[in-house]
Amino acid sequence: MDIELKPVKTPEEIELLCRLAKEAWEQAYNELLGPEQVEYMVEKFLSPPAVREQMANENYMYYIIYGEKEPGGFIGFAPNYQGKNELFLSKLYLLPNMKGTGAARAAFRLAENEARSRRLPAIRLTVNKGNTHAMEVYGHWGFETVESVVTDIGGGYVMDDHIMVKRVGEA
Repeated sequence: MDIELKPVKTPEEIELLCRLAKEAWEQAYNELLGPEQVEYMVEKFLSPPAVREQMANENYMYYIIYGEKEPGGFIGFAPNYQGKNELFLSKLYLLPNMKGTGAARAAFRLAENEARSRRLPAIRLTVNKGNTHAMEVYGHWGFETVESVVTDIGGGYVMDDHIMVKRVGEA
């Protein structure tokens, strides 16, 4: 499959990203977290105003992942997020039709290249403790669990996550 990652820049691309996010999160998390928490989290973290804020003020970069010119996922990361000397891989989601196509490989390659180009020694991410498939995927790509955290995100909800880190070599 022909995979392409395109940076999100326009309001229309932000809208598309948020539609993909809603679909991907409902598929990935409705059973694990329940539809109410998923809806809350999508609105809080992946609504157009939230994405615009992240891009404008938190150093986030988003890319839509296309397979055969059809949007099927996205990746979002932030270099030096919260002042840390690393790349924070905040989001990587693929719709079911994109799994097994090389899209994940392309997304991880993009994140690693971004970290190397900025001379950041590591990529950090958080993953829900119940999302065993994602943990296996991240492990396959060289990420190791270094810590566990519970974060209050408001609305009576928490994120119960593992923090995983991958060291990246020089470019």
